[in-house]
Amino acid sequence: MATSKILYMKDCGKSFHGKHLKVALDYITDKEKTQDGRLIGAVNCQPDFAFEQMKATKRKYNKIDKRQAYHLIISFKEGEVSPDTAFELTQKFVEAYLGTQYEAVYAVHDNTNHIHSHIVFNSVNF
Repeated sequence: MATSKILYMKDCGKSFHGKHLKVALDYITDKEKTQDGRLIGAVNCQPDFAFEQMKATKRKYNKIDKRQAYHLIISFKEGEVSPDTAFELTQKFVEAYLGTQYEAVYAVHDNTNHIHSHIVFNSVNF
């Protein structure tokens, strides 16, 4: 049975709005953890440009400070799923629950004994 947790990313201040968002997106899309990027997907944005696209949405609605994003982690038991199954489940979840209102990037990490998915989505819906 999968477990999950959600993390909230606050703004780090005036020096670099969105620093935590940028760090989180870079972390989840690490090519060494995602089969050279094969296990990375997104809705309403492009993974390589997600930070810029999310920041543009924040500027459009004048919400560049405070909470930047949400980071959801879904962990599977060792041997419970294959990386491709985890990717498919994560993709369906993101499309069903975030796809009509949010920019989101998701990735499956298979570099540990237990496969797990990361979802980072903009705190501002469009």
